[in-house]
Amino acid sequence: MNIGEQISRLRKQKGLSQDEFANVLKVSRQTVSNWENEKSYPDLEMLVKISDYFEISVDELLKQKKTAGTENYTKRKWRFEILVTLLVVVIGSFMILLVAGYLKMRSEFRKDDVNFTMSDSKTYQVSDPTINVANAYFTVPKSGHLDLELDAQIDDGELHVLITDSNKQNWYQLDGQSLEDEQTLYFEKGSYIIQIDADGYEEDVVSLEYCIEVKN
Repeated sequence: MNIGEQISRLRKQKGLSQDEFANVLKVSRQTVSNWENEKSYPDLEMLVKISDYFEISVDELLKQKKTAGTENYTKRKWRFEILVTLLVVVIGSFMILLVAGYLKMRSEFRKDDVNFTMSDSKTYQVSDPTINVANAYFTVPKSGHLDLELDAQIDDGELHVLITDSNKQNWYQLDGQSLEDEQTLYFEKGSYIIQIDADGYEEDVVSLEYCIEVKN
């Protein structure tokens, strides 16, 4: 509703004719008619007089009612916002379930992972012809290929690295004073032992170090 319609509505509510209303405001009937037909508009001073007469604020006088189109737009906007919110909730829930499923699946796969490492650095006062440097065990939950990395050395004599299964079957062996190896080997499901020995030394004191990794 525009300003002209507002003035006309308020005038009629008071039961005034255009002439009577014009006399109240000290203007001509034609001026009131022009306002109501939107041929002209009251100035600020006149707006204050009109609002005082009808006992409303200038803001209420100038305020326009929402048209049907505006109301429909508001309803459509409200429905759209609800739809977007629901869509965000659904997509968010789906993503949470997707991530949870991925993490669960990853956790299940990690049960089959092998991540075994053994390392040390030692000095021996030797009296026996052979030193059992270390024994360690690892388990392969599922048959497959594993990466093996070996780095070991002794300052006198020779090292022997041996991997066998529970049936004493040999799966890997490397001998020498300085050992460096990196390869992918096939292991069947089961338990394995890594044994490191040293022999062939001529000195009474020998120093050695080793690092062995077996992993997916």
